Amino acid sequence: MQEGASQGRSQQQGKRSPVVLAIGAAVVASAVTLVILMSNPSPVASPEQAVSSTKQCQMIPRKLLVSTTQGSGTVRFRASGWLSQPFTLTAQPQAVVFPLPRPDSVPAEEEIIIEGNATDLVLTSEVSEYRRVFDNVSGTSVFSVQWKPMKGC
Repeated sequence: MQEGASQGRSQQQGKRSPVVLAIGAAVVASAVTLVILMSNPSPVASPEQAVSSTKQCQMIPRKLLVSTTQGSGTVRFRASGWLSQPFTLTAQPQAVVFPLPRPDSVPAEEEIIIEGNATDLVLTSEVSEYRRVFDNVSGTSVFSVQWKPMKGC
């Protein structure tokens, strides 16, 4: 009797094997499909899309260059609720990029505060003849800049 019972179990296991194989094959096929879909590169932009993205105007940042001719010191700049990193003055101009973009049609005035201690602090611009020298900054110095409008396209 036990022999008949084990034959019945092996027949049941034999009946399950095709089902298990079918499920296994489906899982393998799904995995292969997923790998193929994930390995395909994203579609390349059409030439029209590339041209339209280059035609978009780029925002030009408000930027000044800070340096010294013979002085020294460390300063930070504060404007529009933003505070810069500290700048240790050198003869090599360092870019101070302010958070707001330049205006594109009318000039904009902005009050800027210099915080720190420095002598012979020189501010210049890459895009205009702006030049301002601060002989001595001790604590804070306030000045206004008239940002000229500039379009990036």
